[in-house]
Amino acid sequence: MMQRSEPPPQPAERPLPRLRRALGRLRHGAARIRRPQVMGRWHRGLSYLWHLLVWSRIAAGRAGALPIELPAAMLRAKGIALAPPHLEASHHPDAGAVTAGFAEIYALLFANLQRADLLSSTRHAIPGPAFRGVYLWDSAFIAQVWRWWDPTVAADVLNAVVELRDGDRLQHVVTEFHESPYTQPPLIAWSLARLAEQLAAPRARALAERDFDALDAYQDWLSRHRRLDSGLYAWAHPYESGVENAPRFSNTDESALRRTDAIAAVDFSSYVVLQLDALATLAARIGRETDAARRAAEAEALRRRIDSLLWDERDGLYYDRDGAGSPVRVATIASLLPLWAGVPDAARAERLVARIMAAEGFGTAMPLPSVARDEPQFERDMWRGPVWLNTAYGVILGLQRYGYQREAAELAWRLCVGVYRVFAAERRIYEFYDPDQHHTRHLHRKRGNRWKALTLGTGPQKDFVGWTGLANNLLFEVLLGLDLRGERLRLCPRLPQAAQGLGLALRLPQQDLQLRLTSAAAGVTGSVSQAGRSADFSAGYGATIDLHAVLHGATEGNTPCASAT
Repeated sequence: MMQRSEPPPQPAERPLPRLRRALGRLRHGAARIRRPQVMGRWHRGLSYLWHLLVWSRIAAGRAGALPIELPAAMLRAKGIALAPPHLEASHHPDAGAVTAGFAEIYALLFANLQRADLLSSTRHAIPGPAFRGVYLWDSAFIAQVWRWWDPTVAADVLNAVVELRDGDRLQHVVTEFHESPYTQPPLIAWSLARLAEQLAAPRARALAERDFDALDAYQDWLSRHRRLDSGLYAWAHPYESGVENAPRFSNTDESALRRTDAIAAVDFSSYVVLQLDALATLAARIGRETDAARRAAEAEALRRRIDSLLWDERDGLYYDRDGAGSPVRVATIASLLPLWAGVPDAARAERLVARIMAAEGFGTAMPLPSVARDEPQFERDMWRGPVWLNTAYGVILGLQRYGYQREAAELAWRLCVGVYRVFAAERRIYEFYDPDQHHTRHLHRKRGNRWKALTLGTGPQKDFVGWTGLANNLLFEVLLGLDLRGERLRLCPRLPQAAQGLGLALRLPQQDLQLRLTSAAAGVTGSVSQAGRSADFSAGYGATIDLHAVLHGATEGNTPCASAT
């Protein structure tokens, strides 16, 4: 009798999880030993040198070798089935820059995606070649860029942060051999809730069920360890904020860092509102109505505290308050973030918007600098003046939340075109940008800090899409007003005067959707194709186009677009 043939042996996968757990225990134990009170500055300095100067250079990412158009075989190597969104611009002076910059962002996004490895059991993202680790708020924004290409990757990027938590604390950064004792802006729940909106209901529910308890516990951890008696939140260290050399916290080279653990931080408190709102949404999605109501009530209470304790009537801005309750009077991007969190009433929002749009405030050529242009402490050095796309993106979402759609579109256009123009001139996507010029020649990185110059260079990091990839999101979400939540397929174009004549041909493989449109003074004209159907459309500025309806015979959109929330 013929013996049944045995299937060929499969490669054993067990050693990798064991190695990952062992490395995690080693990393975690070393972090405990390396606490500042135990080992001191020299050991931490040498450790930092290894992780950022040596390890990051050994494992550098793109290195100029990746084609801007990604072959299918290369995509499959990282488990990606679909090509990225594709855009061709025409009939405008910036058309070439828009086409190339848009594509480069996705090329870098792919290059910085890491396969499951000894660090993480899922795919995870690094912000750029010099930052070889899983970073908390970077991952939140990177997932937002990925959701327009592949939501499954976006979910993995977020889950990597959750998986690498230390107890209930989400960590600032974790690398193969190092973990931080700090946290970072708590935006993972916010990012997860936005991602879930774009998915079909069963998939969105599964995503919420997977991570809700961990994120809910993280909020409780923040309340125990970072909340002041006032109910507001304070950073344990400037590095937790992500904006460490901002004039709120330090001088340019960080030789004088303030103690932040008694400072009621306007940005931290606003981020927590966003997290609480997101937790309420996620809880409702999985049927936990009691949790949803509790977190929603906490969000409203925190909004009231921010508005009553951090608003400065004289300047019309929100400021940190020090331990004595005095305002830290410097106008930074943090002063505007309560708009994103829905804190101010209409009158206070109007005052913020006036400051945002003023050229001497935050309405610079490339808008929303990290410090207002007319501040005496403004300089072109990291968080002391340059433009960062992540915080700028948050402020633009805040403008939309309060119905300032035209202003949001104007700023979004200038940000997008700024990123794309700099890429056209220098062939790089950067970490931060000059608010006055479309080049990076005058930018600095903590000037005078020799250690930073040695480890990370003297200017912005290159090939960085940790949040600069949000330029493409601004084009989708603000300038085109694409709404793909659930079963929706809507367009709400708000291309400003400066974009007149611009032609755009956009392909979204995830939705099997192709759009062509041309911007004119009165609005847009264009066509849509999907699943073998095609149709033409036209609409005025800021009017909703239901693309499903257009594909079935409608030709005009006349409904005003809803404000973002």
